[in-house]
Amino acid sequence: MSKKQLVLCVDGVYVKDGKILLLKRAVEPFKGFWHVVGGHVEENESFEEAVKREFKEETGLDVTVGGVIGCRVEETSDRVKFVVVFEVVSAVGVVCLNSENEAYGWFDEFPCNSVYSYAKYLSKKKAQNADLQNSQAAKYL
Repeated sequence: MSKKQLVLCVDGVYVKDGKILLLKRAVEPFKGFWHVVGGHVEENESFEEAVKREFKEETGLDVTVGGVIGCRVEETSDRVKFVVVFEVVSAVGVVCLNSENEAYGWFDEFPCNSVYSYAKYLSKKKAQNADLQNSQAAKYL
């Protein structure tokens, strides 16, 4: 029996104005599917540094990383991926995709061809955004 390789990965979930940033894969794995920014953690790199690097490489954006919002394990025939999911609280710059992705979009719900759905998190962020807007509007009443 051969041992499976353990791979550490990160996902960065960025929600702005109630919409989540998703990228459409141009290459395998998951070519043609929508996903959040993410990838492998490199040697001697923290999880937060990996999120920042992946965002810069995949989108050109400089991001501020918040806390951990979840984790999951994905198993394939040859590896076990441990994915730590972080909130991205802000981003600076203009989206400029690398060759791994063919498109990006801001979504208020996850497309059916998504690699992984963070719908529960998105719903929570939308509710927080609505509460904030309501409290700001109440100031002027």
